[in-house]
Amino acid sequence: MIKIIHFKNYVKNYFKNVKFYSFILFSPLNNKDWNKISYTKSHFHKGEEYHKKFDDLPGRKIIWEIEKKIIFKFLKNSKIIAHLDFASGSGRISKLLEKKSQKQYLIDSSTKMLKHAKKILKNPIIINKDFTKVRIKKKFDLITAFRFFPNAEPHLRKKAIKFISKNLKKDGYLILNNHRNFWSLPYLIRRLTFRSDGFGMTHAEIKNLLNSNRLKICDYCSIGYFTDKEKSRIIYWPIIKIMEMFLFKKNLKNRLGYNVIYFLKKY
Repeated sequence: MIKIIHFKNYVKNYFKNVKFYSFILFSPLNNKDWNKISYTKSHFHKGEEYHKKFDDLPGRKIIWEIEKKIIFKFLKNSKIIAHLDFASGSGRISKLLEKKSQKQYLIDSSTKMLKHAKKILKNPIIINKDFTKVRIKKKFDLITAFRFFPNAEPHLRKKAIKFISKNLKKDGYLILNNHRNFWSLPYLIRRLTFRSDGFGMTHAEIKNLLNSNRLKICDYCSIGYFTDKEKSRIIYWPIIKIMEMFLFKKNLKNRLGYNVIYFLKKY
């Protein structure tokens, strides 16, 4: 009986969420959740349990392990005096860069997220506010912004990149990611097999944000070639990890993975 209910819910959600015409799209559709709740408020209820997903979900864990390597590769020869973790969430990126930064600032609107960040970081400066209502007088050598831009509404993306550019030193660095790459292999396959809601973010959208904010792309790396799933009983995750690590080490310059990490500089 329970299995029948699960199957019925699956079928119902499939027809509710999938856009069958998405295989002919040349640009992403809006996120369906934007009509329900603003992205700024969407993480208010999340905290430590969100942080644990980067260890508990096999797909997310693999991507996070490679993301760490990419970040350190980008910052190999960089001296970081002041680091701002924009939309920091639970402090995952800040914790990674804790030993590399002399001073760390975290800004996020979620109190629960920042409560966990305080637990895992030594001396962070916490800004628990909506960034659109904050003025920071300090300039930063490095700003990071992970898992923000694709999820944020277009108008919020523009405000965010303007805020970041304003608070970044000249010749300072910005590392951001697009973990919903519209033209990646996994997203393209979803659209071609009628399993997509049509959402995502393109490289062109990223570039449009940068052009008017004195930011240029110095480097980028694409990961997540084989699946964008975070958990699955039918996927043998050790093989996925081996293949993803193999392609990462090849240092391929393409944007075929669903997660593209960008290394940018302010000029």
